[in-house]
Amino acid sequence: SSLSISVPVIYSKVTVKNNWSPPTAVHRIDQFNGIATGSGINLNYSFRPAFIFKNRYKHFAINVGVGYYSQLFNITRPFDYNSFIYIIYYTNYYVYRCLNLSIGLTYESQIGKNYFLNSTLTYYRLNSFRQDYTPTYSSPNRGFDGFTQINYNNIYLGDILNLTIGINRKLGERFSLCLNMMIPLYTRWRNDKIFGDDPSTFTCPSYSLGGSISVAYRFVEEK
Repeated sequence: SSLSISVPVIYSKVTVKNNWSPPTAVHRIDQFNGIATGSGINLNYSFRPAFIFKNRYKHFAINVGVGYYSQLFNITRPFDYNSFIYIIYYTNYYVYRCLNLSIGLTYESQIGKNYFLNSTLTYYRLNSFRQDYTPTYSSPNRGFDGFTQINYNNIYLGDILNLTIGINRKLGERFSLCLNMMIPLYTRWRNDKIFGDDPSTFTCPSYSLGGSISVAYRFVEEK
């Protein structure tokens, strides 16, 4: 069994709907495109239950984890800003700060004296405890820089099913350093009513790819 700390970063390409402009509006934009960046820090515990993994499955392990995750969206779109000055405000920078819980399955294989390869399939559930919406000024009547609106709603933000492939380097008997490539197989984010969205629906990115670095401490097995 082992305990590890990891720092992931995931980039995604995102398209969202325009729910503010009337269908008959001149120069109407039906959708907005942008980039989403997810980053954070996770604490994971990996173990091999004897009643599940027999000797022939010694390369497999179960992982459970908890962590902090910041989901940032660089998308310029109108939103419901708390102000009586202008009718429509725009933001091109909004962030959901989350607590994430995870569970996964890992396969490890020795590829040298000090190196081993691992593949992990992990499910993450994201629950946001804080939401930041920063108005931006890019043309008249489009808001202003600063004065970020911060909401402290407890909302379920979404899910990520992630495939991680990494190479570990042993650092002595108990520690190891790992560089990982992260391939999100499925991601969905709950739509936010502050943008005029239906909060019972979800948005999925068209493309996602990421990486992480982790340090693990391996516990000594009793003999």
